[in-house]
Amino acid sequence: MDRETRAIIDYFERINRIPRCSTHEARLGQWLQQWAADRSLPYQADSAGNLVIQVPASSGYEHFPCIVIQGHMDMVCEKNAGSDHDFATDPILMYEDGDWLMARETTLGADNGIAIALALALVDNPKVRHPALELFFTVNEETGLTGVMQMDPALLSGKILINLDSEDEGVFVVGCSGGRNTAIQRPLAMQPLDDAYDLLHVTVRGMRGGHSGVDIAKGRANANRVMARLLNSGGEKGPLRLVRLKGGTGRNVIPRACEAVIACRGEDTDRITKNIVETGEVIRSAYMNTDPGLCVQVDPMAPVESERPEKAVSQNDTQNLVDLLAALPSGPVGMNPNFPQLVQTSANLAMVEIRDGVLAVTSSQRSSDPDCLDAVCLTVESVCRLAGATAETNKGYPSWPMDGQSALLKRCQRIYRELFGSDATIQIMHAGLECGVIGDRCPGMDMISLGPTLENPHSPSERLHLPSVGKVWRLLVALLGSYAEG
Repeated sequence: MDRETRAIIDYFERINRIPRCSTHEARLGQWLQQWAADRSLPYQADSAGNLVIQVPASSGYEHFPCIVIQGHMDMVCEKNAGSDHDFATDPILMYEDGDWLMARETTLGADNGIAIALALALVDNPKVRHPALELFFTVNEETGLTGVMQMDPALLSGKILINLDSEDEGVFVVGCSGGRNTAIQRPLAMQPLDDAYDLLHVTVRGMRGGHSGVDIAKGRANANRVMARLLNSGGEKGPLRLVRLKGGTGRNVIPRACEAVIACRGEDTDRITKNIVETGEVIRSAYMNTDPGLCVQVDPMAPVESERPEKAVSQNDTQNLVDLLAALPSGPVGMNPNFPQLVQTSANLAMVEIRDGVLAVTSSQRSSDPDCLDAVCLTVESVCRLAGATAETNKGYPSWPMDGQSALLKRCQRIYRELFGSDATIQIMHAGLECGVIGDRCPGMDMISLGPTLENPHSPSERLHLPSVGKVWRLLVALLGSYAEG
């Protein structure tokens, strides 16, 4: 690892000592403000917690346009089953595995802590020559871009923005999808549960999960959809009733696990168990390549009187619930006609839970085409109405349309070719990027998104490719220095 990359990773390690789950970034914001104050750099935060640090131009670069370098402070906090990591207090423990940087049992937080580390390292390196910079660090990106949607546009004076929240080195993202979330509720008929019922604990776990945008086309299993299939197969061998159901951890995460407690008549227990297990084997075989760790387990629950539930969902409402989860769209819905290899529209059956006699579901929809986004949201809402459920879809966040005349893109393409002898790939990302909101709030902003290679974000398998960090560093240094050349 070269000296520059080591300096970046050292900053990243310092950032990873500070807990920063979404909506809990205040400590990192305070640390960044102190970092700026220690260097006599002006900074300003808005009411949402978004922060801008102003960096003066290097000597000779004072008359060139100000450049915004942007990333987000929060991270998705996921951990392996059985891990005792406390995201509210514990640091992220990193280790190197060959060319990769990983975390022990948790998400790594390179999405998007590596952006902050890159930005700080640029400022601290006296050899880097640059125009005036605005380091723009936002909050709550992972909760639907809610932080940047509350940004004060007056924070930014620059009209050129480099977003460092992309995850494939050598790829320049020049557009992104918009997205909306739908909150679904369905009241359930809860009926008494007598002693004639056995209780079974059904779990599905071990799936790879991942980001519900960039990973949605990889064919990975959705634990909530798998559970719907398992429950449906069990119901084919005898009436069953749901007692408990919970799956998924975030609207932008493909669910990796789901668990249910079901009640069935004693005479049906063996047949229902056998069918669920057999269906689980079929599903496991189907996802052997994408989710080799997928595991389905059915365990009888000991009849402890003090813990035995008094009520369960009625048989009819249980089947209605299963039908709803099986019918809601999840996965790619349509491909981009201009880039056929890219998903244009998708949905993610993100979270399901029975709470106080009500089924609560969160579905997230994305599309780079506003009309297609309207259409997939209508599909979700229509399926819910057919099932007797309510569905409320939020306004979401805007897409970022590609600007084919972007001067920043042309400059980045030229410099990348000069540095590495090959052309960067141009891509529209199937995920919500803050660029869409920033472009909407700050008209005329010329933007590009790039970053080092990051695999399996939003999961404990997240890993950062260290050589790609060095390549992004070289690109940024050359890009900033190029403005003196005209």
